[in-house]
Amino acid sequence: MTDSVENKLKVIQDQVVNCIKCDLCKTRTNTVFARGNPNSYITLVGESPGEEEDLSGLPFVGRSGKLLDKILTDMGLDVTKDIYVCNIIKCRPPNNRRPNETEVNQCIGYLEDQLSLTKAKVIVALGNTAVSNLIATTYGITKIRGTFFKYKNLLLMPTYHPSFLLRNGSGTSEPHIQFRQDIQKVIDKVKEIV
Repeated sequence: MTDSVENKLKVIQDQVVNCIKCDLCKTRTNTVFARGNPNSYITLVGESPGEEEDLSGLPFVGRSGKLLDKILTDMGLDVTKDIYVCNIIKCRPPNNRRPNETEVNQCIGYLEDQLSLTKAKVIVALGNTAVSNLIATTYGITKIRGTFFKYKNLLLMPTYHPSFLLRNGSGTSEPHIQFRQDIQKVIDKVKEIV
């Protein structure tokens, strides 16, 4: 990563740390910007930080993050080199509720700036909130998962949020199988593009 990209991401992260645009700044412990490699070709975007993420300042480090990392590692990806992970919003909503429209509208500019600096070729949108805030659709995740969409100049793959996988069976359940199929499509597409 060039110094200028690194510096630009740091500027955005500093803006997030100091952000007071919505009331989530009053209840957060930490802002949660990203983890992983911004030079990777795959960026995963979730909804918002949970309790463990709020405490650590890193996205997807709780139970769902551990499951995500295990699946990605099992599929041959190095979670420190091959992916970049962030969220639609950068602060935890109280009681892990879904972020409201005002919170998303105040925060999504940070994500857009962040994504414009990464080397991503494919975005994986994890769950309905991420999908509905990145592409125009009225369909739920079960109807559109597994299909590529356009997001600006990138491809976007909607799929299940890992917390949904935790609530819906073991690694052999249909949602788990479909999630792996979606990630495999992303891996194959990246190989085709680069």
